[in-house]
Amino acid sequence: MPQSLQNNTAAYELTGIVKDESGTPISGVLVSLQEESGTIRTNKAGVFKLQILKSDVLIFRHTGYKTQSVLMESGAKNVTIIMKSLLSGEEPIDVAFGSYPARKIPAAFSKIDEEVVRKNAVNTIEQSLNGTLSGLYSISNGGQKFGKSNYEFYVRGVATTGNANPLILVDGVDGNINLLDPKEVESVTVLKDASELAMYGMRGANGVILIKTKRGNKSVDFMNVDIRTGFQTPSYISDKLNAYQYTKLHNEANTNDGNIPVFNADNYLNPVDPYRYPDTNFPDKFLRKDTQSAYQNLNFSSGGGNDIAQYYCLVGYMKQGGLFTVPTQFGDSNQTSNERYNFRTNIDVNLGKGFVLNTNIAAINDKRKSPWLGSTNNVANSNNILFNSIMNTPAIAYPIINPDESLGGTSEYQSNILGVLQSGNRDEITRQLSVKIKLSKDLSEILKGLSANAIYSFENYNSYYEGRYNRFAVYQLGPDGTYTKYGVNDTKVTNTGGQMSDFYSDVTIMAGLDYNATFGNHQVTTNIITNQYTSNISGDNPDYKWLGTSGRLLYGFKNRYYAQLTGSYQGNNSYATGKRYGFFPAASLSWIASEENFLKSSKIVQNLKFRASYGVVGNDMGSPRYMHRQAYYQSNGYGFGNPNGNVPGVYEGTLGNPNATWETAYKANVGLDLSVFKNSLTFSADYFHENRNNILVSQANVVPELIGINLPMYNAGKVSNKGYEFQLNYSKKINNVLIRTGGNLTIAKNNVLDLKEVAYSQQEQYRYRQGNQVDTRFGFVADGIYQNKAEIDASGLVSSYGNLTPGDIKYKDLNSDGIINDADRKAIGNTLPKTIYGIHLGIEYKGFDFYSFGEGATDYNVHIRPNQFSTYAYDNRWSAENSTSQSAYPRLSLISTHNQQTSTFWQEKGNMFRLSTLEIGYTMPDEVVRTISLSKIRLFFNANNMFSTVSSRENRDFEASNAGYSEYPTMKTFLFGLSVNL
Repeated sequence: MPQSLQNNTAAYELTGIVKDESGTPISGVLVSLQEESGTIRTNKAGVFKLQILKSDVLIFRHTGYKTQSVLMESGAKNVTIIMKSLLSGEEPIDVAFGSYPARKIPAAFSKIDEEVVRKNAVNTIEQSLNGTLSGLYSISNGGQKFGKSNYEFYVRGVATTGNANPLILVDGVDGNINLLDPKEVESVTVLKDASELAMYGMRGANGVILIKTKRGNKSVDFMNVDIRTGFQTPSYISDKLNAYQYTKLHNEANTNDGNIPVFNADNYLNPVDPYRYPDTNFPDKFLRKDTQSAYQNLNFSSGGGNDIAQYYCLVGYMKQGGLFTVPTQFGDSNQTSNERYNFRTNIDVNLGKGFVLNTNIAAINDKRKSPWLGSTNNVANSNNILFNSIMNTPAIAYPIINPDESLGGTSEYQSNILGVLQSGNRDEITRQLSVKIKLSKDLSEILKGLSANAIYSFENYNSYYEGRYNRFAVYQLGPDGTYTKYGVNDTKVTNTGGQMSDFYSDVTIMAGLDYNATFGNHQVTTNIITNQYTSNISGDNPDYKWLGTSGRLLYGFKNRYYAQLTGSYQGNNSYATGKRYGFFPAASLSWIASEENFLKSSKIVQNLKFRASYGVVGNDMGSPRYMHRQAYYQSNGYGFGNPNGNVPGVYEGTLGNPNATWETAYKANVGLDLSVFKNSLTFSADYFHENRNNILVSQANVVPELIGINLPMYNAGKVSNKGYEFQLNYSKKINNVLIRTGGNLTIAKNNVLDLKEVAYSQQEQYRYRQGNQVDTRFGFVADGIYQNKAEIDASGLVSSYGNLTPGDIKYKDLNSDGIINDADRKAIGNTLPKTIYGIHLGIEYKGFDFYSFGEGATDYNVHIRPNQFSTYAYDNRWSAENSTSQSAYPRLSLISTHNQQTSTFWQEKGNMFRLSTLEIGYTMPDEVVRTISLSKIRLFFNANNMFSTVSSRENRDFEASNAGYSEYPTMKTFLFGLSVNL
């Protein structure tokens, strides 16, 4: 019962029943009092009971039905509420510069809501985008990076050799999503075809990701506390050789090179002196493998309002620990950690006379702590550098502590890991402030359905580091018992700091008109908006500026036929005067067949919609600036005369290209959307095709170097990209069990049409990138391992990468010139998956809920070449004593690089499936929760990244193959949570 009614004698109990338009009771309808936080649900018979006052306003909400407000003026104690069904596709969808009902939009898009974001994200919103949105490729580019982006995004694959990353907008303007709290996000929408992307002009060809943050609702007030706590543990940390194994392999590599062994391996088999013959397991000493890294997350959010103002507010805190540690006998160390504070408030105010003010304010303070490795390394790199050092420092390198308790080390290994962890730390602090102000004016007094709006937003992002450290020396124990010192001991703490290079300040200004009207069977929606985006980045760089006007004309007839024209005229200050602006048009059509008479009365089909679009979009993201200008540089001068003098000089740099322009994408899309069985089963399918022209290529391929000057890149490359998308979802309540399941599948394949490559002979046609994918890996074709010298002699081949010796990989001489060199490299596989998919399953039963999500990728290749001093090499190597053509690792060598080349020998078919999320929760019954004056209590357990398929070589991750090997590992996360609505 709402708090305001508990002591009010005028309150009385209202009993009601909620039905649909056919008279069937609806269970699970949320019933609340306007401007109150308490909510109840109707029972199986659609009945509810609630303490109210006369003149209270009741709000009824349920999925698939229009939200309904009912004023209780009569004092009636029994009411019947009829809820009207939403038309299929009537829910609003964020599109370019606006939001429209889904049924009206002829565009291809995919969307997830806040529930999917919350369940799949741990500490960044990026984690929730893996496999959840059809058409969106989310590729992890390494192990976990504290507070830094760890993903590359592609929409419908890759269609360029340049920058293929999509444009990411937060509430319609450019924004950084790395540090967003997942709890402040309401939805994520991906725009994929030209009908919407054309409005973004030369910034839209790679697709657009729209992040929408939460806002207040005048229907109900709420306060929520969400607490999560748990731990993280590495998904994988590779094995490491002990001292005996290392020295044995090192000796073998020396012997293979014709040199004598340098170690007596037996000294390390049962060492009698661990200081002179150390066997240090650095990962066991300095990584938390058996214990866990703590994780904490706390959020408080509140929202609500009335007819005049609505608000949403969030305060969030997150902290996660790192893997680095030291043995307890050596004292404390400076731990790696990431700590973040988020604040957001979104306010909407009706100012009267048709004016509405919307404000978004978000502030973030992020602190990333790492061991001190120098001022030039950011935290992400510091973690990888230190992890790599722990994993790849040989066990024989040095004892951690000498007999006299000094730090061990040698001339080669002067960075004793214990010394590094205890000598100092570095804090990288990031502060981000985002403000967006929108003022709208209803101009119905001029023309009904007309409105105007203006937007101003800015985002400031600033990072700096603070370091505290002291220098330390290491000591090597000699045979005579004396020590050799390397480095300098300095117990004085040095404090330092500086600005990071990722500073930026972005400003967006927009102004536009919107018009929406209905004339009988005709619907007209149009908007035009002028926008300017300016970005100022660190360093001596002029501002980046984009200025343009975008427009939309959407016409609907009889609520079933829609035609849309969109476009933009946009310019970029990086191009030559007179060549800065371009026009980007698009057209699209849709037909809602389910509104036709032959389907309108169908009890099976609720929605059947066909879509088609075609348009032109640009891509200037990542293009070099001012390519049209001739560059000149001041040299050290020219010396002449007696005595010799020096006169400063200037020389020509890269020639200017006055015709430099953006990439042009011609995009086509056809698709359909289908809903059947009372919208319980929905399906969508799309076919897309794109031709990307004007891709920048090098003139060095077609102009000889004897010209004597650097030539500019020019727009001549061509790439095509095409594929299919499918989305299927099913939702059904059977008695007390609600089942939600579904999945998505995207298949995309690109093809290089022309990159103006060097002309190859008829015999070397295999060297062309043309005809292959943009992401194709080139390398040698392996054909086993040479078993003896006779095989080498019979081949008649020589290698440019070292003398061929038994145990080396056989490479095919593709041009038959008798030499293995770069001319024998060909396309051996693609690195970007052609096929990606995601599947989910959710079950709810009497307060209990279960959710699982998995993602996968196929049709690609990974290249995994283990270190020659790895456990894998030790167990699977070729040797003269154990030679076999089936050896998984060739001979060892300290000199030859022949076996280290990219080749099919190290290639493996990628087939990744990851169980990304598993969540089990329990929501306490309403009647129990109301007795303690609360609205909702939910307990849950969430596990993230629990399982993933791995490669046959060293159990490497198919997506981030170096994670846990030479880079900081990906993490499994296990969380216990409590969510309370006050």
